[in-house]
Amino acid sequence: MRPSVKTYLVDDEGERVFGPGPAELLRRIREYGSLRAAAISMGMAYTKALALVHKAESGLGSPLTTRVIGGSGGGGSTPTPEADELLACYERWTAACEMATDAQYASAFAPGVAASTHAAQDASARLVGVAVLGAGHARRFGANKLVEPLMGEPVIERTLGCVPPGLPMVVASGTPEVDAICDKRGIEHVRPSGELEQSDSMRAAVAYAKSQGWEACVFVPGDQPLIEQGSLRTMLTVSAANPDACVRLGWRGRPGSPVLFPANLFEALLGVEGDTGGSSVLGADDVRVLSVEASWPWELWDIDTPDELGRCREIIESGLARGGSN
Repeated sequence: MRPSVKTYLVDDEGERVFGPGPAELLRRIREYGSLRAAAISMGMAYTKALALVHKAESGLGSPLTTRVIGGSGGGGSTPTPEADELLACYERWTAACEMATDAQYASAFAPGVAASTHAAQDASARLVGVAVLGAGHARRFGANKLVEPLMGEPVIERTLGCVPPGLPMVVASGTPEVDAICDKRGIEHVRPSGELEQSDSMRAAVAYAKSQGWEACVFVPGDQPLIEQGSLRTMLTVSAANPDACVRLGWRGRPGSPVLFPANLFEALLGVEGDTGGSSVLGADDVRVLSVEASWPWELWDIDTPDELGRCREIIESGLARGGSN
């Protein structure tokens, strides 16, 4: 059991102007490049999506999307700078509200918190390890993003600090710089063979997990430095109750990473190819996948560009995410 908070901006008459729906629509317009594609991805009628945007624009007094002409797709739309600023402010405000609610909930439901802690301790009875995937190409970033500084630490070092203490860990490393960070922290690392695609890292990590007798493995992308230890603990608890199921972190219905795979799927993971990781295994008809809701949307953020690194830095500076050991 956990609290649920929904935040809305309303006009002078109390009518909703902006909230979770329009916010997600703006995120997907940025992701998919058009309002129509964003609506389809949400299972929403285009006319409803258009009405949401128009209502928000009317209440806020500024345009939220702008047309993009030409291109391979024949044009589309993108959020305006005003929309980007609105979304950033809304996410900070929503996160602050949820943080305050969580604190009050923990105080009011102390027995429930104790029960959750006990369940997490039970989860640790299984031999579950963590594999941090840190051997990608970083083509879009233009440099080794994993050793780029994030508030005084390399990105991957902050990701390593997100793993709860006491869990066995291995890093699939592709560079001497990442090797050195692992050595400094006393963490095992393995070198993938091949072209350093995502599947190469996963196969190297799975081989290590099998050699250690792990009963399950949580695969954590090395460029996700804002994961909360509490989210990983919840994944372990869910896995302990469902030992043959995969468990993955998600946010409001959108699946993401990290993903926990039980040992009965290790052989299938050793057969993955290309830059897709374990997605082909997750999509198999006979594989049961359970979702754990992240505490914050940025836990699922990865860093593919310098702008995305800056976005993570802003969240840490705001105090809404601690980053690193937490």
